[in-house]
Amino acid sequence: MGLSSHLVLFSEVQGTVLKEGRPVQGARLTQEIVWSDNKNDVPPSTVSSGSDGRFMFPAVERDAGVMRVVPHQPVILQKITISYEGVEYTAWRHTKNSYEANSEMDGRPLRLECELTRAADFEGTHYGICKAL
Repeated sequence: MGLSSHLVLFSEVQGTVLKEGRPVQGARLTQEIVWSDNKNDVPPSTVSSGSDGRFMFPAVERDAGVMRVVPHQPVILQKITISYEGVEYTAWRHTKNSYEANSEMDGRPLRLECELTRAADFEGTHYGICKAL
């Protein structure tokens, strides 16, 4: 990590919300991040899925500041929930242990397929109804 680098708390996320294999329009997705003692340091971000079921969250970054010189192990709690037709789904839960972009998927971009009829379960190091593509 260079002196001018940023800390990536949550890499860019692109995905699709499906129900029984068909795109879901208007699902509300909320992204939450906890990475410091101040639980409200990063306010939640909300988007809605489009007519094709697609959604996108931009990368969430912070300036490195003194964190670039203080030895520590990052522990970043990531969560995405989906609300649709009065039901809330756990889409993505993950603990990120690096400030590098795309470290959630070992360097691959974060692309998700979220099937509302799928039971939440573990897939590798993340939990939820979304499957990494």
